[in-house]
Amino acid sequence: MQGCFFSLGEAPSLLRVALLVAVGAVGCSGDEVGAWLSAGSGGETTTTGSSAAAGSEGSMSEGSGQSSGETSSDATSWGTSEASTGAEPVCGDGIVQEGEACDEGAENGDDRGCTASCALNVCGDGLVHAGVEGCDEGEANAASGACTPLCALNVCGDGFLWEEVEACDEGAENGDHKGCTSSCALNVCGDGLVYEGVEECDDADPLFHGGGDGCSATCTREQVIFVTLEKWPGDLGGAAGADERCLAAASASIKLPWLNVNNTTFKAWIADPQCPMKQRLPHSDRPYVRLDTVVLAENWEALIGGIPQALEVFTEWGKSLPESSSRKVWSAVQAGGSLIPEALAMTCNFWTLGGDSFFGAVGRADLGGTAWTRWMSGGKDEFLGCQTPAHLYCVQISCDMHPEFCAPGYCAPP
Repeated sequence: MQGCFFSLGEAPSLLRVALLVAVGAVGCSGDEVGAWLSAGSGGETTTTGSSAAAGSEGSMSEGSGQSSGETSSDATSWGTSEASTGAEPVCGDGIVQEGEACDEGAENGDDRGCTASCALNVCGDGLVHAGVEGCDEGEANAASGACTPLCALNVCGDGFLWEEVEACDEGAENGDHKGCTSSCALNVCGDGLVYEGVEECDDADPLFHGGGDGCSATCTREQVIFVTLEKWPGDLGGAAGADERCLAAASASIKLPWLNVNNTTFKAWIADPQCPMKQRLPHSDRPYVRLDTVVLAENWEALIGGIPQALEVFTEWGKSLPESSSRKVWSAVQAGGSLIPEALAMTCNFWTLGGDSFFGAVGRADLGGTAWTRWMSGGKDEFLGCQTPAHLYCVQISCDMHPEFCAPGYCAPP
């Protein structure tokens, strides 16, 4: 009985099976051919059938021209091995290979999501991802540098303190009324920005910083008192008309900031039958000063008690009244802030008449004590005829600290 010999050196193919059938592989049953097909590999010669040792008999397979006993692997091996060749993969071919994090082919770039070296573009790699990162200085990224750890340009308000450029940066907490301003500068007295809870005021213009304008050199409130350079007859239009003249004088002075800048107003120190001075003005605990910063009184109580004898009240230009002036000031207000007893007869009909038959009591701008508001001689009030011009005293009010006194027509309860 003949054997069936195969070489399993290569995987069988349908072509080999067809050839095997074509040459009439004698002695190979269907099971034996199936076994050969499933063997696939191993490189060894397999002998099947009952005559495994038939090689000594020298029998031949029909039509094969070859002894069935030969065991050479060449006897039944047809064809050659298929070899595959190709170019070695490289970054930029668009195929993600081992060792590459990405590969977008021609879209790779050091300013793209996938870099020219097929690495993901990330913050800290020194490559600026266009449209995603504002900067990237690699290991030089720092919260205190030009490029932050988030690869964003260090700007005021981001919460990163850029050393030598910003004095502070508290992010969303920055503010012109807080410790760190909106420009990342420390809020200090004299910068024109009021630090809430720390400063009461802050002059925006350095021309006025230092006091004598309603805000002291230490950014605390003060009240300016001045005497007008101009003079008017007793027909002032009432106390309200006198107030208007004070506001005009203050606004015209280059020694005082615009009233809306430091939110202040001025009222005339003058008798008003509807509202005496002690109710027209707030009883401030802040100093009352001249424009040259000299303190006339430390507070309201000191003011109504009398200013120092050696001092005089300066004009809105920060100077004494000229010697040619009488230095007399319409008032009719006694120490304590009340009307003088003869107010009805000594106020030019409460500053509405200017004829020769009416009179108005005065104070003296060049005298201290209580004479600044009530000038008396021989126990009697000094006065002028209402047709005679005289000056006015003007007192500053902080509308931030005392808003009610800045409202038109306000009179505090007695």
